[in-house]
Amino acid sequence: MIKPTSWSSREESLLLLNAYIDDELDAASALDVERRLESDAALKAEHDRLRQLRGALASTLAGERASDDLKRRIAQISESSETVVVPLRSSRSSFKTRDDWRRLAVAAALAAFVAGAGTYGILRPDPASNDVAAIVADHRRALLAATPYDVASSDRHTVKPWFDSKLALSPQVVDLAASGFPLAGGRVEILDGKAVPVLVYRRRAHVISVVAVPRVGTGVTAPPSLAEARDGYFMIRWRGRDFDYFAVSDIAEGELGEFVARWRDAAADH
Repeated sequence: MIKPTSWSSREESLLLLNAYIDDELDAASALDVERRLESDAALKAEHDRLRQLRGALASTLAGERASDDLKRRIAQISESSETVVVPLRSSRSSFKTRDDWRRLAVAAALAAFVAGAGTYGILRPDPASNDVAAIVADHRRALLAATPYDVASSDRHTVKPWFDSKLALSPQVVDLAASGFPLAGGRVEILDGKAVPVLVYRRRAHVISVVAVPRVGTGVTAPPSLAEARDGYFMIRWRGRDFDYFAVSDIAEGELGEFVARWRDAAADH
């Protein structure tokens, strides 16, 4: 496999890991992945998570069975001996047959439209859901990296100017060390094709990513929404001055709610 020069070793490992789990590698490549799993704890944890996910999906799908009512209806159809009689065509019956076919065609077209609309409703992308998935994925990638930030500093007067130099914009940066959520630094992520600032805080051994998405319009703030759970992570979103904020972490929902409340209180004082 020829890999792009822009790939990192981590990206290569994750790609090979998925192929390894799906039994798509040759013997030499599979052995290489097994060696990496022995020496990389983070990669081993991702391997175990993917295995558990596959097992959960398999057990869920295996449990789906046709209902007794559906089986009975199928049996009735297969056992039916009703004979269909086709009458001889006459001018009157021909007209009736054509009329029936027209109605049948209209009904079929309507059914196709309804089915298509239903399928579109199921498959069309949900922007809000996509944002949540992308933010959680970025947070997880940061946890797999050597460090979850591009600039390491507990001083907001260092982190904020760093964002200004990289993006020509920066969100509010508050210090919550006294509340048990010390600032650790910041990084830049790509969300929906745009570079956005991410503040990084810590809670004991856990990492909290605060994604700040620039917003066009007035500086009206809004309270946080309910927490959303995705792949073992909680996310809380709220509207601040000139930015929409998304806090994501694997800490308990209550602790993340406390972090957001203290962050908003501190931001209101600046």
